[in-house]
Amino acid sequence: MRRIAATRETGPGRVLVGPKVLGKGYARIVAQKDGSGRIERFDLVTRKWLPAPDSVTFADVWSAPPVPFGLLPGIAESD
Repeated sequence: MRRIAATRETGPGRVLVGPKVLGKGYARIVAQKDGSGRIERFDLVTRKWLPAPDSVTFADVWSAPPVPFGLLPGIAESD
């Protein structure tokens, strides 16, 4: 019998924080290749994650409440 071990995704593109409810939308922090993070917002029209405006800070995303499970299926996926 073969065993499949669950592994944690590492490296660029990995979601570090989120998705979180931020105002009337959703945001998350994603790892970048250089080890830093970038903030993305979820566009409800295109259903894609896009760069967040500069007015959104890491502190805003960290302190925001999480998106309730099942509220928006597929929002954890990348483009």
